[in-house]
Amino acid sequence: MLWVLTSRSWIKVALSYFLIQHRDGLVLFYIGLDPAIATDTSYISSALGQFRLPGIFRLHVTKDDRLDKVLEKSGVDAGAVRLAVVSYLHFDHVGGVSHIQQAQLLVSEREWAQLSDPHPEREWILREHIESPDAQWLPFASQPSDDPLFAGFDGIQDVMGDGSRILSRTPGHTPGSLSMLIRQDGWPPILLVADLTYAPELLDQDTVSGTGDAVVLRASFAKVRKLKQRLPDLEIVATHAFDVFLETPLNIGLVVGGVVVLAAPWLAILGAIAGLVTKVRIVVEREAEKSETDEAGQKDAS
Repeated sequence: MLWVLTSRSWIKVALSYFLIQHRDGLVLFYIGLDPAIATDTSYISSALGQFRLPGIFRLHVTKDDRLDKVLEKSGVDAGAVRLAVVSYLHFDHVGGVSHIQQAQLLVSEREWAQLSDPHPEREWILREHIESPDAQWLPFASQPSDDPLFAGFDGIQDVMGDGSRILSRTPGHTPGSLSMLIRQDGWPPILLVADLTYAPELLDQDTVSGTGDAVVLRASFAKVRKLKQRLPDLEIVATHAFDVFLETPLNIGLVVGGVVVLAAPWLAILGAIAGLVTKVRIVVEREAEKSETDEAGQKDAS
C-alpha cells in the first residue's frame, strides 16, 4: 500500500450497479456506496479510517446517488430486489444494505469471516454498516462441482438453482471476493468480476492493481482466463469500468501505455446484453474541469 503515500495523480473509476432479470425475481450485483460517507464525519468510527480516507478516495456523490434513489430513477422499486450479491465487504460495496432489507444478501463465508478479525476496519470493512439487525445476510460456502467448466475454481454457488447465475470465488482483492457468471439461452455468457480487475485488458495482460494480494490476484486471473478459453464468447465486465466516478490514486497497475483503460470493454457488449442485464448507473458531476486528455478519452469511448 505504499502507493497511497507516493501517488501524486488520481484516476477516475466507476460505481456501477448490475440489475439482473430472472423469472424468480431481480438479482442485484453490487449494492453501492452510501453517499453519507462524503458528508457525515462519524460514518467511519475509526479515527485512523477518517484520517486515511481522503488520501485514498475523492468521493463525488450526493444523496440522490443512494441505491434506492438510483433504482427509483431507473423505474425500479428497491423493494422488488429479491437477491443481492455482495462481491466483498469493503464500505463501497455495502452502502445499500439498509435500502434493500427485504433482499437476501449473498456473501462468501470466507469474506464474512473477516468480521471476526480484531480490526476489520483496517481493511475498510465497517462492522457498523454491515451488521444491521434487519439485514438478511446469507454467508455461504462454495459447493464442489464436477462441471469441467469450473475446473480450478474453489467450488461454486448456483444462485437461482438453474445454472443461470453462478457465483465463484475469485480472491485477491479480498480473501473472499466473488464473481458471477450469467448464462441464458440466446445470449453470450457474461462474467461480472467486481474488483478482480478494473478492465478486462489488464486481466489478459496479468497486470494487477495496487490493492490486494498480487500473487492471489494473478492466480484468480489465470482461472478466469481458463474459463474464457472454455467459453470463447465470454464477456468479462468489471464493476468499476463505466463513466460514473469516485477517484482513487493512480498507480502502474491501472495504466496501459499511459492510458487508463475503462470504458472500451463495455462498449463491445452493450448490444449483446440489452434486456438481460439492466445497467443502473449513478450520474455524478465531477467538480474538477475535464482535461484535454479526459475529453479525448471520452470522445474515443463514445
